[in-house]
Amino acid sequence: MGLKETGYAGRNCTQTTDAQTGLLLQNADSMTQLVTSVGADPAASADTLNVGVSFYVPFGIEILINAEETGGAATTVLTAAALAAGDYEDVFTTYSSTATALTTGAPFRFRVIDCYAVALDENTADAADTIQLMKVDDDLTTETAITDAMSVNVADDTLVRMTTLDNDANVIDVTENLRVDLVLGNSGTTDHRAYKVYVTCMRCQADA
Repeated sequence: MGLKETGYAGRNCTQTTDAQTGLLLQNADSMTQLVTSVGADPAASADTLNVGVSFYVPFGIEILINAEETGGAATTVLTAAALAAGDYEDVFTTYSSTATALTTGAPFRFRVIDCYAVALDENTADAADTIQLMKVDDDLTTETAITDAMSVNVADDTLVRMTTLDNDANVIDVTENLRVDLVLGNSGTTDHRAYKVYVTCMRCQADA
């Protein structure tokens, strides 16, 4: 479905329902946004600053993770090294027409602006348990950290939030992907871990 609306300011606004996500989203080209994060240097002879403002409509991604730790050494459960690239830990995945391979990638460019995780009631914590949000290149293998590794060694229903956000890696382009890397420590016994990861994003025009 495609909509074309004229706002009070006379600006044409195109909204489309994305086929993969089902989200009704305004195209970023009709938003007032910065093109670059850093402008010209202020004059050295005076105290001054440059200010830029972007406007955006946020959307959210909710990721449910159920994992099993078998009581052995610490293991990286959801990384590309542990699973075939493009497997279920990636946010944007669709099966090919032959159902024997996965094609993967974001359907539009967007920027991650916040991320937090919640330990669910089934969670059994260990000191080494972490969750980290990663950008995945279109080769389905190369990862770049978007957030810090958030410790999920917490009690049930506790929220943990990122403390760093890489302003280069947080832009996901068409055909690139989001991945959740989950590292589980050795609990000494077989334990079930369950989490929800919430990601707040915005459609963007450029890598600003």
